[in-house]
Amino acid sequence: MSVATVANRFRLRGLSLAVSTGLLGLACAASADTLVLYTNDFEDIVGDRFTADTGYDIEVVQMSGGNLLARIAAESNNPQWDVLMFDGVGSLHNMDQEGQFRRGWEPGNFANLTEQARELVPDTLGWMPAGATASCVIAYRTDLVDQAPQTFADLTDSRFRGLIGQADPAVAAPAYPCVASLHYDLGMDGARDLYSDILDNDLRVFRTNGPTGRALAAGETHVALLSSPQSYNLQNSDNPVSVVWPEEGAPASSRGVAIQANTQRQDAAEAFINWVLTAETQQFLTDEGGVDGFFLPSVEGVNQRADGPPADAIYRIAPAAWAAEHEADIKSWFADQAIN
Repeated sequence: MSVATVANRFRLRGLSLAVSTGLLGLACAASADTLVLYTNDFEDIVGDRFTADTGYDIEVVQMSGGNLLARIAAESNNPQWDVLMFDGVGSLHNMDQEGQFRRGWEPGNFANLTEQARELVPDTLGWMPAGATASCVIAYRTDLVDQAPQTFADLTDSRFRGLIGQADPAVAAPAYPCVASLHYDLGMDGARDLYSDILDNDLRVFRTNGPTGRALAAGETHVALLSSPQSYNLQNSDNPVSVVWPEEGAPASSRGVAIQANTQRQDAAEAFINWVLTAETQQFLTDEGGVDGFFLPSVEGVNQRADGPPADAIYRIAPAAWAAEHEADIKSWFADQAIN
C-alpha cells in the first residue's frame, strides 16, 4: 500500500531486581548502566514508568524535532543516545539509510502491531511505528468564522486572506509531513498549485506549531493548519476553537522508535522497544501524555481518547522513502514561495 490510510481505529537501585510485568513477558535485572533516550514526545512521563515497569535505568533527553535531528547529526561520529523516539517517517528513513539504526532485529512484541502499522515497518526493521498523528488538520475560531472550511482547497477563499496560520515545514517537525503528504496525494504540480493559492491568500508562516496555535487562540488568525494534538488540545482548553478533519483524510506521520546501531546497552534498548509496543504502555501514553496523548496507537487493544480525533478518522502518510527523497526540494520550494 503506497499511502498508509488508517480508518477507525527512578531509577530503581539494587544488585538485582526481578520484574515480571506482563508487558514484556519476561523478567529482567536492573541495568548497571543508564539507557539514554532522545525524544520529542512524552518526556515528562516515559522515564519513570519505563524504569518502574522494567527495572532499567533511563535518562530522557528532550528537544524539539529540528533541534533533536541537529544534535543527532552533530554526534554522528560519537552518538550519545541509545534509543530514539521521534515523529517523522522521512527523517526516520534518512537515519536508517545512513546506518544510524540497528537493523534486522524483530522485537518480541512485533505481533502486537496493527495491520496499518505493519505497513510502515521498513524492510530493514530499523525502526518500529509507535503511533500516528495528523500533521495538519483545520483548526478554526468558532466565534470568528461563520462557515468553517471543510477542505484544504477552502483555504484559498478570500474571506480568509491574512487569517490563516501554519508552521514552517523547514523548522517544525510536524509541518513537513503535512506538506509532503499533500504533495504525494495531489502530485507535485497539484500540491504546488494549491499551496501557491493559499500563500497568495497571505498565509502567515510561523516558526513552529507553538506560536501557530497561540496566534489562533489569541484571535490573531482565524484558521490554522495545525497538528492534531495541538488542535484538540486547543479545542479542549476553553478556547473557542473547533477542529475539522477533512473527509478525504488528514496528512499524517508516524512516531517511530529505534535502537542506535552501536549501543552498548543492547538489552535495555531492546526492552524499551518491546515496552513501547504494548497496549499497556500505549494506553498509559494516551491517558497520561497530555497533548502528546492524542495519537492513533500502533498496537492493538488501546482505547483512544474520547476528546480527540473521530473514531473513523483517516490518516494519510506519504511513504517514508518518498518523503525523504523529496524533502529538500519541497522545503526549498515552500521557502522560496513564502519569502516571495
